[in-house]
Amino acid sequence: MGRNSDRLGIDNKPEHSDAPPQMSPLNFVAPTEIVDLPSKGQGYPDNHPLNGQDFIEIKYMTAKDEDTLSNQSLVRKGLALERVMQNIIVDPDIDPMSLLVCDRNALLIKARATAYGANYDAMVNCPKCATANMLTFDLMNPKVSGGLSEEALNTVQYFGNGLYQTKMPGTKFTVKFRLANGEDENRIMEMAVQGKTVEYGTVEQYKQMIKSVEDFTEDEVIHSYVENMIITDASHFKQVLRDCTTTVRIAQNLTCKNCSHEQEVDVPFGTDFFWPNL
Repeated sequence: MGRNSDRLGIDNKPEHSDAPPQMSPLNFVAPTEIVDLPSKGQGYPDNHPLNGQDFIEIKYMTAKDEDTLSNQSLVRKGLALERVMQNIIVDPDIDPMSLLVCDRNALLIKARATAYGANYDAMVNCPKCATANMLTFDLMNPKVSGGLSEEALNTVQYFGNGLYQTKMPGTKFTVKFRLANGEDENRIMEMAVQGKTVEYGTVEQYKQMIKSVEDFTEDEVIHSYVENMIITDASHFKQVLRDCTTTVRIAQNLTCKNCSHEQEVDVPFGTDFFWPNL
């Protein structure tokens, strides 16, 4: 038989199908999601990766990110969310601390929605009687509002390079300032933990956000102005900050089960925001 097969040109060797390619760990790439930036890239310095950008790309959260959020040491230090954001932002040159508050919130909302679904159940205290109520928030429909309106342009303008400028009504000084970012948020939280007063926190925040007074950029000049800011200027500055700041809200109508008080309330942000209620 062997000779006949040789003579007839028949190959009795078993056919070998192509072996499937070996799976490489590099093939397991986390999917990504595009997050629209509420700021539209305005308010970032010229050298910031998000300057003039409409969106940021993030990866889906992983089991490793859950481990980070459950690390109590990181939670106590206020670093858990920062570590997760640093891990899920695709562009390694983007520092989560440098993100404007509105963009940080949009990123956190999208990350939570892609990880655990659009519905978020949370306990919210009634603003009137403090009774805890369970509410379901829809994370897919954030409310974006704010930003410079035509009316606001009469008192504050975008100067460029991430700065805004306004003329103070009392002192007549021209002040250039930036908007609050993640670093400012964390600083305020640290002050709250330390028991610092709201007024103290506001003064310290203004010192960081104001970048020049009458084109003087020295810290000594800026700090002196802030510490001695008259009420007229302080009230004006608080208003122009509201006019310039874009906000992202996830809100739900609350009807208290105890006192029947009705009010729209915001979703509570925090480390628990990333854990599904099981």
